[in-house]
Parts: sequence; structure tokens; C-alpha cells
Amino acid sequence: MDVKQLIEAAAEIAGSQVKLAALLDMAAPTLIQMKNGTRPCNWRVRGKLRAVLGEDPTRAFITAMAEDLEQSEREDEKQAAEGFKAMLAAFPENEKSPVNPEINGASSTWRNRRDSNPR
Repeated sequence: MDVKQLIEAAAEIAGSQVKLAALLDMAAPTLIQMKNGTRPCNWRVRGKLRAVLGEDPTRAFITAMAEDLEQSEREDEKQAAEGFKAMLAAFPENEKSPVNPEINGASSTWRNRRDSNPR
């Protein structure tokens, strides 16, 4: 999915591009520039967009980092991208995340167990 598609899909979930920009802690014009391709969209923003779409945040950020490293001219960064791809291949893509149960249908019991642990 390219940046424009990511932004459009995430804006639909958020309710609008303005609401999505607020959710991502950025100005709406910045998001629009990213969507139009006049401003680069770094791996952090792409990871946040994927997380809004319901993807597991860990997988979302690793995928975005691998995409950036894969395009590098440096051999060590390309090797790092291959390592990230190997890690991603080891875990199912459709695994549910407890971060947003409304979006992905994950159980919310994980929160109760964690919060009930006395410290």
C-alpha cells in the first residue's frame, strides 16, 4: 500500500484527514503534503498510519523501517532490511493486536490481567 492509500484508508477510520492529522500529532497541511507526494513520509508516520488501520504496532513499525532501509544505497542498511523481513516472516501477518479491540476484534482481557498484577 502506498502512502496515499495509507492516508486515505486511515482518514476514513479516523473520520477525516484533519482528525487523522490530530491523531498523528501533526498539522493537517503536512499530512496533505505527504498524501500529495510533495513531502516525504518517514517510517514513523507510516507505522502510525498502519497502526490506525489495525495492524499490530510492532509489525507496522518494523515493516515501515524495512521499506526505508531496503531503498538505501548502503549495504549494511540493505542487510538490516533483510533481517527485518526475516523477523516479519516468522510471525503471522494477520495476528490480532490488543491495542485497539474495536478495530481488530482482539480480546480486551489482556488489559485486565496486566492491571490486576500488584506492584
